[in-house]
Amino acid sequence: MIPRTTTRFTQESDFRQLRDFGQKFSATFEFIGAHWRGLGQVMLYLVLPTAILQGILTALLQNQVLTQALHVAGTGVSKLQQMTMLNGMYQSPIYWVNVAISGIFIMFLVLTVYGYVRCCLRPVPSPSPIGVGEVWEVVKREFIGSYLSYFGLLIVIVIGFFLLGFPGIYLSVAFSLFYITKVVEGTGFMGTCQRCLQLVRGKWWSTFGLIMVMSFALGIVIAVVGGVVGGVSYFAAKQVGFLQTTDPSSSLGLFTVITSALTGLINLLIYPPLLLALAFQYFNLVERRDGVGLRNMVNQLGQAPAAVHNADYRPDDEGEY
Repeated sequence: MIPRTTTRFTQESDFRQLRDFGQKFSATFEFIGAHWRGLGQVMLYLVLPTAILQGILTALLQNQVLTQALHVAGTGVSKLQQMTMLNGMYQSPIYWVNVAISGIFIMFLVLTVYGYVRCCLRPVPSPSPIGVGEVWEVVKREFIGSYLSYFGLLIVIVIGFFLLGFPGIYLSVAFSLFYITKVVEGTGFMGTCQRCLQLVRGKWWSTFGLIMVMSFALGIVIAVVGGVVGGVSYFAAKQVGFLQTTDPSSSLGLFTVITSALTGLINLLIYPPLLLALAFQYFNLVERRDGVGLRNMVNQLGQAPAAVHNADYRPDDEGEY
């Protein structure tokens, strides 16, 4: 039997290809199948600590809100007083620390995935694995600018939503390519924003459809996994007596901490596929607009041929998307 040749994503030409809607999905899971061990190791070292910390802080904040809700529920105070008491969480240091740590967690997750992809963009195939140090150099170089850009994008998108709503939706989809563009091309905030708008021009619906379909699939996974995690946590807490104490707020708080910490770990397995799908959309759009992969092939004419892992024709037609 002749072995089936597959793309291993070990050189730049494996990424810079025209792909239709379905091929972006298949490329996403082909990449995960080829690099799950290396990418998983990098995420274990770089992302897992912030994921655990962010999960614990979120649980502590939720516990604070639930404790206040249980306290005010039986006091007979007015609705206005209840809202005033509950709004006090915005004055809590835990809330603002959680906001900061959440941004750090998101940036470490995004930059680790895209930093790994950036390290895969070699001119020729290489059997050497991508190490944590290589990806850390990318994360370290891009972190400050990306972290500030995170809040800058939020402000731009919120302003867009205030302008009759649709501009905010359009910008949300266009700027979904922001970080892969920034990491690969090394542009600044304004330059990356302009580049994203250029890339999605005429292909906004393609990007929107990719995000919606992938988000829907991941949403089902999140719902199933979240239900399983919550059920297992509840069963374990009940078995050891956490939920049989005389203080319901303390047992509820411990249960919330455990569940949130586990949910943070599950997020490490769920969100990378969406980021990778957007990365392949970026490479597809760049190839359509600039033909970088084709130019690289022309420049390599006359040189020793590199190993070809996938010579399938990549159609330009994306159908309705």
